[in-house]
Amino acid sequence: MIKAIQYMHARNWIILSVLNLLIVGIYGFVMRLKFLFPLPFLDQKNLLHAHSHFAFSGWVTQAIMIFMILMVSGIRITEPIPRKYQAILLANLVGSIGMLITFTWTGYAFLSIAFSFCTVLVSYWFAFVLWKDLNRTNLPRAIGLLFKAALLYSVCSSFGTYALVVLKVTHQMDPLKQLASIYFYLHFQYNGWFLLACLGLASYWVFLKTGKIWLSERFAWTYALTVLPTYFLSVIWWKNFPEWLYGLLLAAVILQIGLWIIFLVRTVRTINGKKDIHLPHLVKVLWLCVAMAMCLKVLFQLISMHPALSQLVFGFRPFVVAYLHLVLLVIITLFLLGYGWVCDELSRNRTVRMATYGLIAGVVVNELLLGIQGLAGIGHLAIPYTHEGLAIAACSIVISLTVILYQQRKNASKQENKPKVLTK
Repeated sequence: MIKAIQYMHARNWIILSVLNLLIVGIYGFVMRLKFLFPLPFLDQKNLLHAHSHFAFSGWVTQAIMIFMILMVSGIRITEPIPRKYQAILLANLVGSIGMLITFTWTGYAFLSIAFSFCTVLVSYWFAFVLWKDLNRTNLPRAIGLLFKAALLYSVCSSFGTYALVVLKVTHQMDPLKQLASIYFYLHFQYNGWFLLACLGLASYWVFLKTGKIWLSERFAWTYALTVLPTYFLSVIWWKNFPEWLYGLLLAAVILQIGLWIIFLVRTVRTINGKKDIHLPHLVKVLWLCVAMAMCLKVLFQLISMHPALSQLVFGFRPFVVAYLHLVLLVIITLFLLGYGWVCDELSRNRTVRMATYGLIAGVVVNELLLGIQGLAGIGHLAIPYTHEGLAIAACSIVISLTVILYQQRKNASKQENKPKVLTK
């Protein structure tokens, strides 16, 4: 079986990643059901750990790696991925599945931590190999800088997990230090590795279609550097938070808002300036949701600059869950699915379009209900049927992904695709 996986076509690797996304959705649905039914044979905390770890490595990281590999290697999606990358993808897949099983069964224990550490090592391996290939491509330097920054932040994020291990081994049970370590990992995964990689992929697609690149090296450097100070948004509730650091953080947050507006406006203007670009309506809807969610994200960052609000938001679980889903589910997941369709790496037909609208509806309802839960919790109010609504939203996501995945296998496209990037 492993030998067969090693020589799969690129399209099959992408479809396998969508299958992983479906598994993430199923776990989310089961966790929602546990709020309605006992299901005593399943541990909620173990499910949560398995759900989150597999979402990061099995879905998002795997999908981003595949899209980056296609970009630097210039292969068609009907061709096998280069063997050096096949090994990386296979190792990441095995580690992710190992985490899924062991976290579900045992929670945090030796095997689950071992598989988790394996995926960290794979991320180092991928960063090293892709970095060398990026140096040999004809990619515009600004796009290459975004990808390199994403790789660096992927490596950097692992230091948060190491810090958490040290705290546990040395029996430092200070919850604030543990939260700071967890948020370090989450921040550099979400805002560094995931987000910068997606910005790079979006810029690459625009360059591929228009032959133009408005993105400057200064812009790429500036955006990448704003990721560093914005980590402190997660820990602004620290006692005696330095005033100079607060000022630096405020400047970084405002600068990031301006950079996002520039990126959005210039990208849309570049696409609209090329009349022969046909952006499918399905992708327009997906990426409109992504753009709106990204606007909300940077706005929430500004609002959370108030220390009292930050302590409320980051210390109140429903808000944390809502924010994490806003980034991972709305911004990252919908962008990656749209990217797969706009690059013809995923097939689409009428059934897929309808299923995707069902997916969007489930995602939006999920986000709204999580926000309502958070606001109700602040006011100590009990809003009826929110758990039922979240379960229905999760069910909609699972059904939609199942239909999309089935259609990918049924309607595997045979059309040829142009090589992405020629190497020197």
